[in-house]
Amino acid sequence: MADYSRRDLVRLIAAGSASVRASVAAGSIPTRRLGKINFQAGILGLGAQHLGDFDVGQSVVDRVIGEALDNGLNYIDTAPPYNLSEERVGRAIKGKRDKVFLVSKVETNAKGDALYQVRDSLRKLQTDHLDCVHIHNISRDDRYPSLDQVISPNGTLGALIEAKKQGMIRHFGCSSHLRPGRVLPAFETGEIELFMCTVNFVERHIYGYEEKVLPEARRRNIGVIAMKVLGGPVPGPGARLVSPEDYQTTLRYVWGVSGVSVAIIGLRTPEELRQALAAARSFKPFDQAEMATVTDRGKLLAAQWGPLRGPVA
Repeated sequence: MADYSRRDLVRLIAAGSASVRASVAAGSIPTRRLGKINFQAGILGLGAQHLGDFDVGQSVVDRVIGEALDNGLNYIDTAPPYNLSEERVGRAIKGKRDKVFLVSKVETNAKGDALYQVRDSLRKLQTDHLDCVHIHNISRDDRYPSLDQVISPNGTLGALIEAKKQGMIRHFGCSSHLRPGRVLPAFETGEIELFMCTVNFVERHIYGYEEKVLPEARRRNIGVIAMKVLGGPVPGPGARLVSPEDYQTTLRYVWGVSGVSVAIIGLRTPEELRQALAAARSFKPFDQAEMATVTDRGKLLAAQWGPLRGPVA
């Protein structure tokens, strides 16, 4: 488990908070640029996985996405395995596509299969392009036994480069839930524009993306999207950091990490959306004393949680 000095943590948070734009319009949320991508994203993003659950109706999805867009949330993340998510998101954003930075994923190391997945996502989402496609959890060695294959011209990365040439996607990146070091060879290709990873005040002391990967992302001006910010999932719907205190703490922590552009939350209802929007509007970085308290609590919980997503190295 990595150890971090309080001075380092305060410096990291201070650097992150400097990138926030203050909201000026009623109902808006702060925005940040997505690294080298010329797009200003609201700091809150919608993780659409659970909007694809079989017990969720299209009317709920329409309400959540409609209200989100009306309040400045403009980043939506989905993926082919999320049951009916892509189809439902596609219906909900019909006529509003220009308001959304739309992201999906591929999860194969074969070029032809990856291109098929991109085309299938376009069909389900009823759009002619995706703003970004991620190599889904590049750190899984069961899914991607050979990183060399993944980042080769005949592998996943080669497929995304081809899809971009054909106008099917505008940008591409990768995501990672475990084994942080496995991300770096993808960065070294110089092709990655967006990176999504686990970030919360507990798993900082387990997987440590903040120290192991994010400095390189900042150096390369790769936009960073934080996921698992509430510590989820746990068996069944829910997350670990959902008490009123932990909810505010983890979001303040994540939005304060240098380089993070957007924090993704898996929203299921309008009520969950409103709670998240309120946190985004009221965001302020930790002071030194608050950061020390959060660090101590994070280390305590990290010892209890352990490497819950799989191996660290």
